[in-house]
Amino acid sequence: MSNKLNFKVVADAALNSAESVCSHWAQDGKRQGHEWVAINPTRADGSAGSFSINLNTGVWSDFATDDSGGDLIALVAYLERIEQGEACKRLAAFLGMDASDTTAPPPAKRKPKKPAFEPVYPPPAKAAKSCPVKHYQLGTASRYWDYFSESGGLLMRVARFDRTGTDGERKKEYRPANYGKKNGYTKWHWLQLPDNRPLYGLELLGRFDASAPVVLVEGEKAADAARLLFPDRLCMTWSGGSKAIRKTDFKPLAGRVVWFWPDNDEAGAASVGTLQATLTAAGVVGFAVVDLANFGPEWPEKADAADALELGYTAEQLSALIADNRLLVAGGGDSTPSAPNTPELQTGAAPELSDNAAPFGYTVDDGGVYFFDAKAEKKRRICARLDVLALSRDGHGTGRNWGKLVRFCDYDGVEKHWNIPMRLFATEGGAEVVRGLFDRGLDIDSHREAKRKLLEYLQGGDIKNRVALAYKMGWHKGVFVLPERTIGESKDPVMYYSEGEPLCKLSPAGTLEQWRDNVAKYCAGNPLAVFAVSAAFSSPLVELLGYETMGFHFYGDSSWGKSTLLNVACSVYGKPDDYKCTWRSTDNALEAQAAAHSDLLLALDEINQVDPRIIGDVVYMLGNGQGKHRANDRGQAGNNQHRWRLTFLSNGEKTLEQYLMESGKAQTGGMEMRFIGLRSTFQESETDRKKYGVFNTAHEFEGGAALSEHLREAMNKYHGTAFPEFLEALLSAVSGDKRAVFCERLIEKVANFKKIHLTANAGGQVTRAASKFALVGVAGELATSKGLTGWQKGEAMRAADACFQSWIEARGGEGNLEDKQMLEHVRENLSKYSESRFKRWDSPDDEGKLVIDSHVPTTAEAWGYRREEVDSDPLEGDTSDVVFYIYPEHFRRSVCKGWDYKRIARLLRDRGALILSDTALRKGEFTVPSPLPNHGKKRVRVYKVRNSMLMCDDESEAPEVENKAAGVDSSF
Repeated sequence: MSNKLNFKVVADAALNSAESVCSHWAQDGKRQGHEWVAINPTRADGSAGSFSINLNTGVWSDFATDDSGGDLIALVAYLERIEQGEACKRLAAFLGMDASDTTAPPPAKRKPKKPAFEPVYPPPAKAAKSCPVKHYQLGTASRYWDYFSESGGLLMRVARFDRTGTDGERKKEYRPANYGKKNGYTKWHWLQLPDNRPLYGLELLGRFDASAPVVLVEGEKAADAARLLFPDRLCMTWSGGSKAIRKTDFKPLAGRVVWFWPDNDEAGAASVGTLQATLTAAGVVGFAVVDLANFGPEWPEKADAADALELGYTAEQLSALIADNRLLVAGGGDSTPSAPNTPELQTGAAPELSDNAAPFGYTVDDGGVYFFDAKAEKKRRICARLDVLALSRDGHGTGRNWGKLVRFCDYDGVEKHWNIPMRLFATEGGAEVVRGLFDRGLDIDSHREAKRKLLEYLQGGDIKNRVALAYKMGWHKGVFVLPERTIGESKDPVMYYSEGEPLCKLSPAGTLEQWRDNVAKYCAGNPLAVFAVSAAFSSPLVELLGYETMGFHFYGDSSWGKSTLLNVACSVYGKPDDYKCTWRSTDNALEAQAAAHSDLLLALDEINQVDPRIIGDVVYMLGNGQGKHRANDRGQAGNNQHRWRLTFLSNGEKTLEQYLMESGKAQTGGMEMRFIGLRSTFQESETDRKKYGVFNTAHEFEGGAALSEHLREAMNKYHGTAFPEFLEALLSAVSGDKRAVFCERLIEKVANFKKIHLTANAGGQVTRAASKFALVGVAGELATSKGLTGWQKGEAMRAADACFQSWIEARGGEGNLEDKQMLEHVRENLSKYSESRFKRWDSPDDEGKLVIDSHVPTTAEAWGYRREEVDSDPLEGDTSDVVFYIYPEHFRRSVCKGWDYKRIARLLRDRGALILSDTALRKGEFTVPSPLPNHGKKRVRVYKVRNSMLMCDDESEAPEVENKAAGVDSSF
């Protein structure tokens, strides 16, 4: 006989006697349905309920400890605290069989059973009201936590029940309630989801910046406490403790950084590796662990965030740990970004000291800051030189967010500026102020009085200077704010203030003349390149003239040179590779980019990298000039909505409409106006397209590729000098009382462009677009008049003219997009269903003949009649036309489904496709009474549509005018 244990035979035999096995090893229990519910003898279990064994499958678990096993051998091993092999032998002896007997007859085959609990996930919305808080054995929950979806729907509830055991000890038991089917009943059951369990706090995801770390803790109570300790961060947890990590759906955290605060016990320490691996598989980009040593050697066992709150820890203390870069275990993850509470100031020309006076008893010189020590009767140094330059405040005129702007040199001699928020002086004796100065490299002396005296020095003194802080570049109360300087004159000094390195990468290199002679020069004669550069100059004019944000998209085949168009535009501001942004971002990231480029050019490369499902929403967001409204941590409306006005350029191989079609969506007129598509070549032949691409002329180069290569090398050397010069000229033109006159002249030029280019039939959408093309041309002419481009007068307006005409030709005329879409919809319906939905009325010569052939096939759903008219012409031959007699109900419900039927009727009337009597025209009616077959002598109101007028493309086009831009005054 073999000595090898036959685990399967023993397990199957035990399953046939499952109730006897359970009553032997778990005596304090009883059968409940198909389960054996007992007291767990391995722990101080006061009552049955948590520990249960499935008598059909042998699967067992203890919900209180998350211990579980897959068969009755594992159960014996667990209860006896022995190895699996020994448990197999003991169980075999109990069953009266040899554990190594391979000849034992196989157990009777069992029919596969359905899972005892089949979750319905997510639950239906109406089920939320019936979610229980009372357990059939444990009574009413003392507390419960609801798990919601991102949209706010209830997914699951975890309840806590406080009980008193037989020994008088107070105990807590937790039960999850999930919606599903059990024993034929679909309702809430006190059972756990088998896998893909949701995270606690999903409904808060949208309220926090995706770049901010997410704090994960163990347990719902700890998560609630963590939200008080980390008010600026999303705090979450999962259900079931450390042993349920792999059963949880962490995919909503993909692309984020996670900080994990484990419980202070072995299970918490052991869960770190499992959690990190699971999060990495879910797409989390960074993981770090909170260093529990920060809470001292007396930190209680099993303590968590809830205990920290009860022991008196505050959000300010944890913020100090973050600022000091001590909250997380050093080297404990892929990404442990520190988050100092106060941002580095990106400043231009800082205010001079002027009349600012140091506090009494303090002196400042190149050696440092000193105070007079009365006891020692001498001066003592506090720190290296630290100058208080000005009192700062919110630049929006709210009178809030005051701070002190200071200047000093760090240990490497690098000059630093920091705007110290006044509120930091109120935190634990100003500790965060000192930490911030340490962090930025100020040399502070080590003696006992240094830190206290430093705070006294900063808070005292008579500071005369004032400075307003602008939180984004661009127009600010009549001046234009840049990182290095502010252009224009204002009542109070204005400085640019950023919480880090600006997202908009302005950078000058070379001289304006070098850029003009090596870059702008080669754009001349190439309308698309001239238009791109002119668009770059137009961005400050958008806000100045009160225009809406303008967007232009260059589309066409790969390798035509679309990226070159974006690059020449970016070279006006900086190095193209650094300044240019990408579409490969979330909508929140694009929102931040747009806000950072307000009043400047935003260039987005390769639209094919954005998710087609959100492109429509993103286009609306960019064009509307404002981001999402976000709530604060108390659920109230926040005041941090991003806003912008600018010109943005994009490129890609397809049009916006083609990208939307990939996700099953349609382009709207609003999208088209916010994202005007321009075909990125004017070449007609395939040979010329390949040779020149986006260019009309290659100048002295062999082709478009060679010219693009020259421009690429030149732009890397010479860039970023044209825009500051343009701003200087612009601010000079609008200074003082000249602004109104200057803006009126620009508006007049735009109006002149529209007058020349548009006909009386132009729709409102085309009129809006014409204004945008005109403004781009006007901006280019303005830059040319200031000597920035080197182009001939009128070059930019000719480019705007060429691009506008190209756009009109590509879209098919001057009508509104919705009008075109509605006509196409009606054409498609009448073409598709002309035979199947309309009864034939074969009386080409006599409309009064109302009797039709009864043998003609009929349709089950008739929309009306289709009558053919024949026009005999002995010279040119006979022709025929079709008139549709459409019942009003089917015209509204079927032919015009999804559209405004009255608007469609007006369109058909205006193009002559709707046959109306003089009386109907006079009354503004769209239907006429008409005799119809099978209706006797009674006249029935119908829509009479003539097919030839519906199908013909007779939209009036603008008359061909050679060089329309010649009529636009381009002088300044």
